[in-house]
Amino acid sequence: MPYIPKYIPSNINKAKMHRKPSGEQGNYNSAWQKVSVNYRRANPLCEVCLVLGEMVDITPGDRKGCVDHMIPITRNGSMYNLGNLLALCKSCHDTKSILEKTSVAPVPIYMDADAKILPKDKADVIAWLAQMVQRKRLNNENIR
Repeated sequence: MPYIPKYIPSNINKAKMHRKPSGEQGNYNSAWQKVSVNYRRANPLCEVCLVLGEMVDITPGDRKGCVDHMIPITRNGSMYNLGNLLALCKSCHDTKSILEKTSVAPVPIYMDADAKILPKDKADVIAWLAQMVQRKRLNNENIR
């Protein structure tokens, strides 16, 4: 039976333990960082929360939000095409990530010139995600 340590030795880089798997992290380079920062500057509020009537700040330089791909890179989504990007707060991003892992969302798609997948109508995706976020919030309130 393998030995499971009760503590992490100090000589192990703890940051390495929390990195994304190598298949995912390889796509996120300095070019992506520039796209992400510029997109957040142009879209400083969570796009889903805006649909719900809330103004949640996700400007660059904090950990309150991120730029996410509507069609994930792992599913051949376009990396840098602005039509595949969403500015999301942490709460909406977490909800979207859970939905991607647990359900299949009906997202109409098309292929760009580089054969990368893009959502057909970004507004429809945002509206659908807003419904899912609102449903999750209502469920959380009912539990309390």
